[in-house]
Amino acid sequence: MVEQTIQVIRETEAKADAIIKDAEEKSKEIVEKASLEAEKLKEDQIRETKQSAEAEIKEARESGRQNQEKAMADVEREVEALKTLASGKEDEAVNFVISQLV
Repeated sequence: MVEQTIQVIRETEAKADAIIKDAEEKSKEIVEKASLEAEKLKEDQIRETKQSAEAEIKEARESGRQNQEKAMADVEREVEALKTLASGKEDEAVNFVISQLV
């Protein structure tokens, strides 16, 4: 009877050891799988962030180009207005000089 009890205890211990070993292996597999998935998610997020940043940079460049074109058009209009004003003042200056000479 004692021998049977000891045998049952040994079998139970062996089964417990097998269960523990199996659980450890499954735990390692789960951790490895989670690590791989985390790495993939990280790479995907980095790729998406880079694509988003590139799109924002492209949009900012286009906006900057448009703003620069608008500013240049404004400057050209201002230059033309100043030339027109200067042309009128030139005539006045010539007339003034002539009137002072006479």
